[in-house]
Amino acid sequence: MSNTVELSVDIMCHVTKTLNEIVTRDGDININNKTIWNRYLHQMDNVVWRGVLETLEQLYQQEPSLFEIHQAVAVRNALETLNEYYDYYDNVLHINKPQMKHRGIAWRALMTVREVVNTANK
Repeated sequence: MSNTVELSVDIMCHVTKTLNEIVTRDGDININNKTIWNRYLHQMDNVVWRGVLETLEQLYQQEPSLFEIHQAVAVRNALETLNEYYDYYDNVLHINKPQMKHRGIAWRALMTVREVVNTANK
């Protein structure tokens, strides 16, 4: 396993642990949760996202049964968006301009991380 994949798996496990704690404490995950935005979504730049998304894509190729269709679509959509604007912005999935809103894509990708890691750990 490459260092990038290992780091990405560590990030994905940390995200999953935090999100699972939020679910245990609050019962659900609110889209305006400051912990999620401050600790992850505001901080994750293109390099981090690329590592996480490519790792998820590799996992999908090896173990497609871990993914539901909407999860695979979320990963593909996030990776395509990231690749399209990668050279122009440092944090593509954090953009929230009227003509370019990518935060919803990031949110779906982060929720997919939690769901897939939880499924893999069953």
